[in-house]
Amino acid sequence: MFTGHFGNGLWIAFIGWFLESAAASQVQQQTIHDLLAGHRVSDTMRRDYTAVSPGATLEQLVNEHILGSGRRSLVVEQNDRVAGLLTLHDVKKILRSDWSTTTAAQAMIPLEQLKWIRPEAELVDALGEMDRDGVNQLPVMAGDQIQGVLGRDDVISLLRTLSELGRQ
Repeated sequence: MFTGHFGNGLWIAFIGWFLESAAASQVQQQTIHDLLAGHRVSDTMRRDYTAVSPGATLEQLVNEHILGSGRRSLVVEQNDRVAGLLTLHDVKKILRSDWSTTTAAQAMIPLEQLKWIRPEAELVDALGEMDRDGVNQLPVMAGDQIQGVLGRDDVISLLRTLSELGRQ
């Protein structure tokens, strides 16, 4: 750049910035992997998930569970069996004016389409699946029985705690 080849110098600077960013991202991924190593989904999942009826309206669910307790996902159960998962994202897809007539069963992700994970799975694998599938929570299933729900925020909370404790 200083010898009159501004374009070439700028290009080399851009390549250097790109390589530095890629290296920093790789270091960050490795740090997360190291912190989560040895931790299982069952260590972090929320066992106190909220189960709701498939016939409940979105208006009821938003008022009672999402706004009332801050839940971002609700397990839809029928006859003590998981029927699906209703997330805040699913609720937002429905027009606000239709919440009073739309049921959980109509808005939920049905069990057949639901991404889920086993309680004994490695936490780092669960986080990878969330990233790959573009979801923020995964039901934790053992056979056809739900054990809990693992949210991305649960993993982040664990990472923060491990980091603060200086665990490597």
